[in-house]
Amino acid sequence: MFWIQLSTFVLFNLLILAILTTQLPARTIAFSTGQHAGGGEGAYTVWHLIADIEAETRVVAEEHRAEQEHPHIPPGFPTTDPDEPGDREEPTGRHHLRT
Repeated sequence: MFWIQLSTFVLFNLLILAILTTQLPARTIAFSTGQHAGGGEGAYTVWHLIADIEAETRVVAEEHRAEQEHPHIPPGFPTTDPDEPGDREEPTGRHHLRT
């Protein structure tokens, strides 16, 4: 029984050691400073990049809006009944709503 307990203790310690050693590089990377954390006066940061992308997006949207001008169509009701039997004999589907 002693040997089972001792081997279990050693195996669990090895498991914990393996978990800790695989997590060490991730911790050292997490504590390194990112490029947006600063870089001196006049450095190109993430905030500059975001502002440039937003400006590009605005310019493209304005160009697209100028190309896609649609004529204004005033709202109105149709003057003819689409379910009247005239040119076609099959109903459009709204005939069953009238009772």
